[in-house]
Amino acid sequence: MDLKIDTMNINEYKLYNDLEWSHWWFRSRREALTFFLSKIDKKDEKTLLDVGCGAGWNMKILYNSFKNVEGIDYNPSAVFYSKKNFGGKVELKDANDLSKIENSYDVISFLDVLYHKDISDHREVLKACWNIPNKDGYVLISDGAFEILSGHHSKNVNGSKRFTKTQLIEELKCIGYEVVIAKYWGFFLFFGIFFKRRVIEKLLFFIPRGSDIKKLPNFINFFGYLMVSWERKLFKYLNLPLGSSIIILAKKNQRKNK
Repeated sequence: MDLKIDTMNINEYKLYNDLEWSHWWFRSRREALTFFLSKIDKKDEKTLLDVGCGAGWNMKILYNSFKNVEGIDYNPSAVFYSKKNFGGKVELKDANDLSKIENSYDVISFLDVLYHKDISDHREVLKACWNIPNKDGYVLISDGAFEILSGHHSKNVNGSKRFTKTQLIEELKCIGYEVVIAKYWGFFLFFGIFFKRRVIEKLLFFIPRGSDIKKLPNFINFFGYLMVSWERKLFKYLNLPLGSSIIILAKKNQRKNK
């Protein structure tokens, strides 16, 4: 297999390695994802494959209740940091070649993977994923919502597309998945990101064109976490109409004639 080398700046991987543990955005999203994972019974008996595992912190923190967790990423820097942080099995493999995965798992996760410019066709990736989960296995997806929120950050991390919840739900159903739960996450963030990327970035051409993820002073990091904490309380009960991200948990539908 010819592995591509991700053109995402190596320094960006180091930054994510340093910040994923404590940065308010990652902490808040992990809490939202934990709610979705709560819909999976007997996690301590299940296995999980994290596709595009990045710096590995999700495998260490978010998925620590699973029986066994493994990761793949096609960037050597990501594999290096994942092995260092997670300590489990991490392999250098391309998400575009999931049909070559020989093992089966109970859960496959794609966290900010399908949007990437080097994903040749996200629908084909999801189709190829069909045979990897065990019977009644799950797919967990988190990705960017609404193309209107694209900006300098997206380009810096090689994001080429964003989705709507309806779009991903329909694509998953067509493949043969049954959606367990799907929500937008980051309601307040939607408006802040919209203002930054559609107003500030359009009017102020001199602003830095780097990633939005940066090391923050402790009080700003705390304020960011506090800003979205309200949503954590309402997340279980409301389906908000907007958000900066989409989170979906889907299950294989064995009645689907493949």
